Amino acid sequence: MGTSSSSAEQWPQDAAPRHWVAALFEKMSRMWGNTFLDKWRDTDLEGVMVEWGKGLRALSTPELKAGVAALMTQKFPPSLPEFYALCKARRFAEVATQSALLTDQTKADPSNVEKNLAGMRRIASAFKQAKEPSAEWAFRLLQRGATASGGELSSSAVKCAYDAICSSAGRRAVENASDEDRETFEELYRSCIEGARNSGQRLWETP
Repeated sequence: MGTSSSSAEQWPQDAAPRHWVAALFEKMSRMWGNTFLDKWRDTDLEGVMVEWGKGLRALSTPELKAGVAALMTQKFPPSLPEFYALCKARRFAEVATQSALLTDQTKADPSNVEKNLAGMRRIASAFKQAKEPSAEWAFRLLQRGATASGGELSSSAVKCAYDAICSSAGRRAVENASDEDRETFEELYRSCIEGARNSGQRLWETP
């Protein structure tokens, strides 16, 4: 799966490192053989790798490692959106599982408590206005990987989103998703459900 030195020199600056993408493609080619190779047989492989590099540049190292580890759970080689969703869902599942084991009893800062309560009130208000529970916010949160203001997600926020996706409201969000979002929502839903089952977590159903 090598390419010429000239194509490597043209690797864009706004992309994940080429050697990382090349190693990922090499791993998938060893895992799926011709099934993976046939996926790109009539395409410019270097162009495909560039597209993957740009698509994965926003992911953190733990997210990328989680996605690679999750490849063992897949029957077929993933597309770029599927692998991206796999990285996000698997990493959030790991964080959610770890958060359940936290035992830190440090007293919270009152200003942070009030800020979080205000956010919870806004979410609760949106739920009251909705005709039925919706988990679209949870999918958006995991896709974004940050708060609405760009801040780091707390473990409790991740756990809340993870539980929402695993509920029947999460399933309805997939069913009602637009054509543009459906593929990513479906992959996030499958990955979260699989993570919940593997960890023995109870799957909550909403009316």
